[in-house]
Amino acid sequence: MPPNDIPSEAVSGSPYTTRKKSKRYRMVALDLDGTLLSSNGTLADVQAEYLRGLSEKGFILCLATGRSARRTYDHAAKLQIPRLPIVCNNGARGLVWSPGKSEDDPVIADQFQFLVPKGVAQRAIDLANKHGFFLQYYYRDSVYANEKSESHYTCTKKYTERRGIRIQHIEDDYQEMLDKDQLPTKLLLLFDSSVDYDNALQATNDAFGPSEATIVPGSWKWSRFLEILNASNNKGMGLQHMCEQLKVPLDEVIAIGDANNDIEFLQMAGLGVAVKNAVPEVKEIADVTLDFTNDDHGPMRILQELEEKGELDFHHGRR
Repeated sequence: MPPNDIPSEAVSGSPYTTRKKSKRYRMVALDLDGTLLSSNGTLADVQAEYLRGLSEKGFILCLATGRSARRTYDHAAKLQIPRLPIVCNNGARGLVWSPGKSEDDPVIADQFQFLVPKGVAQRAIDLANKHGFFLQYYYRDSVYANEKSESHYTCTKKYTERRGIRIQHIEDDYQEMLDKDQLPTKLLLLFDSSVDYDNALQATNDAFGPSEATIVPGSWKWSRFLEILNASNNKGMGLQHMCEQLKVPLDEVIAIGDANNDIEFLQMAGLGVAVKNAVPEVKEIADVTLDFTNDDHGPMRILQELEEKGELDFHHGRR
């Protein structure tokens, strides 16, 4: 079904009259899992087509996700938008993706990175060793792991199968990478059902003060996890830094998300939008909560409505 054949009643009531700032937006930043992607992790053809059309008119699109960079490239390839801004690793890295010779060989232009300091990374490694936690180390486009138990190897297998990225096994507890100052954009503590998650969360919070690291809890259907980031970093700050690179005022940006790591992201934007399936904490801070879920193509529907109301700015041209 063509995008314009889909009804545009995307929001409850008339939220636009309550906006304090500009009612014209030149950019949208889209979370992936639970927001732009359907529940099976795919980007619907109808949404990809509509978003590509917005870009061709001069509207700016940006992907913003907790995923690593490499795990965004297949969706960027489907969008086929030249110079697509991507904020990944929960705001720790920003880049611009462009089509390359193949889907596996895109042209990547890094814009910024907020690395985990060496001392924090070392303390996270020590924490994992002390408690037997499974720790993943994100460096550039790769994910590294030092599996030490059958449980760790099971986590690696499930992660590889279900998250679509291969983990590189290393033997030395990341020491060689630290010695070379190959610092991570994030560290991930991944727990299966054998680990008491509440105790793991407490131990992690006890290990790092709020001025030392940002701790982001999360879950998948098969596991729970804790992300360890640079203390000054979150998705909202990542969006701010990307907008600085693009010279786009934040009050002219729409941010759409669903999960707890999207709270600062929605608060940073001029218009924060929660899909219907968002967690209550996100709906509470959002400017608009959609009547449609990610499986109902909620992001496309709100953008269609804003476009019909003349609230999308196409006059700045593609960047």
